[in-house]
This record gives sequence, C-alpha cells and structure tokens, in this order.
Amino acid sequence: MDMSAGGQMSKPSKGSKNYDEEPLQRAPYKKPPFTIGDLKKAIPPHCFNRSILRSFSYLLYDLTISFIMYYLASRGVWVIAHECGHHAFSNYQWVDDTVGFLLHSSLLVPYFSWKYSHRRHHSNTASLERDEVFVPKLKSNLPSLVVYLNNPPGRVLYILFVHTLGWPLYLMFNYAGRNYDRVACHFYPNSPIYSKSERAQIIVSDFGVVVVTYLLYNLVMTKGLTCVFCMYGVPMLILNTSLICVTYLHHTHSSLPHYDSTEWDWLRGALATVDRDYGILNIYNRPQHH
Repeated sequence: MDMSAGGQMSKPSKGSKNYDEEPLQRAPYKKPPFTIGDLKKAIPPHCFNRSILRSFSYLLYDLTISFIMYYLASRGVWVIAHECGHHAFSNYQWVDDTVGFLLHSSLLVPYFSWKYSHRRHHSNTASLERDEVFVPKLKSNLPSLVVYLNNPPGRVLYILFVHTLGWPLYLMFNYAGRNYDRVACHFYPNSPIYSKSERAQIIVSDFGVVVVTYLLYNLVMTKGLTCVFCMYGVPMLILNTSLICVTYLHHTHSSLPHYDSTEWDWLRGALATVDRDYGILNIYNRPQHH
C-alpha cells in the first residue's frame, strides 16, 4: 500500500486481494519501534505518585453528587418547579420562572402552560363549571362505559389507567379537566385554556420540551434505549404516578363537596381540598373545644 502526501494511506481498489480477503491487514501490525519502558519514560514521574487523600476525595465527590441527584430526583425537582409556578421560590418573578422553566422542561412538562392552567385551578377549586382539573361529571352525563367499570376489577383498571397515563393525557388532551367547546391542549398556544397574552409563553414552554426531547434522543443514540429508560423513563413513571396519586386524593375524596355556580365562591372551594399533612377540610370542620 502506498502512503500519499500527508501520511494518509491510499484506499485499495475493491478488486484487490487485501481489500476483499484481508481487510484488517490495513491496520498497523508490525512490532512497534519502542518498548513499554520507553512509554513509561515519556510520562512525567508525578503521574505515578498515588495519594490516598486525593483518591478518597474523588470517591467522596462522586458519592456526594450521586446522592444529591438522587435526592432531587426522588423528592424535590417537581415540587420545587411547582413552587416556582406559584411564585413561592423567591421574591423575583424572573428567577422563579427561569428555575421553574428549566426544571419542568427537564421533566417534559410545559412550564408556562401548566403554570397558567394550574393558577386557574386554584382560582376555581371545587367549581363544577370552571375548575381546571379533576372535575366530577354529573350523573346524567356519565358515559355508558361506567356501568362496566363500577365493580372492583373495573375500579382497579381505572386507577391503573389514571395513575400511569392520566398526567400525559391531561397535558395533551385535558383529560379529566374542564369541559371546553373545543379540544384543549397544554402544548397548543391557541388552546381555549389560555388568553391571547399568554400564547407566546406557551410557545416558549413547547420549545423547552422539544429541546429536552432532542437531548433524550441523542442520549438514546449514545447510551441505548434500555439505559435511558431505566435512568430516566422509570423514575419519570414513578414521579407521574405519585403526582397523580397525591392530587387525586386531594380533590376526589368522597367527603369533598363540589359546587355549581349558585353556591360556589373562592373560599368555599379552596377549603374543599385535603391537605397531605393534616387535612384542610378536617381542620375547617373540626369540633371546637372550649
């Protein structure tokens, strides 16, 4: 084989014997003109010095980072983003929106889209007409399928469905949310959920989700689908399930009332939820001891 200018090997023709029968012979195969001793002499002496303190510092650093990431992934990220949406993270709206946008986008949640619909939910909690999520259907409007699900196996299937697919279906199709005269979607800027002044930020939310999706795609191409599913998909599924479970219990307990327009007001609706630590409704209705 000839070496062309610049030290590059010329590509043999397809008809040559070496190309067809022995393609690996193109790699260097001769004995190198140096020894292991020569390689060691070329390496600075300090590279061979071991430091137990430095080695343990690397170990401690890696374990600390792993613990922090585990703690945030299992307990904090979604809740912190939620508080940013409520402007409870700091005294600066731009700080809350920046942190919330980055965190929620990393979880494939459109931050501003959810922020505005969630704000309307808190503004209309327990209203049969205007609440944004977990709005109970009137008995007269129940679908015929309910007859077949009104039994223990049917309830189990429904609970599994809601706790696995309920969150993405709510974001995409407003599942279990308020009834609108047209399709409502958290990713669509012209969705009836939002006002005209909010539409630009819906696009920003979509951009964040698209960027994270692209990063996940590249990670799949690099690490493999199984690795990404175990490291990202499974924790995401657990997060979505816990999120739906908590909010479902907050707003659908059999003791919680819902009001139509003739009875609803903000205070009554806000008190008709169950707090995860104690219970707002229980405190509100607790007997007074004198």
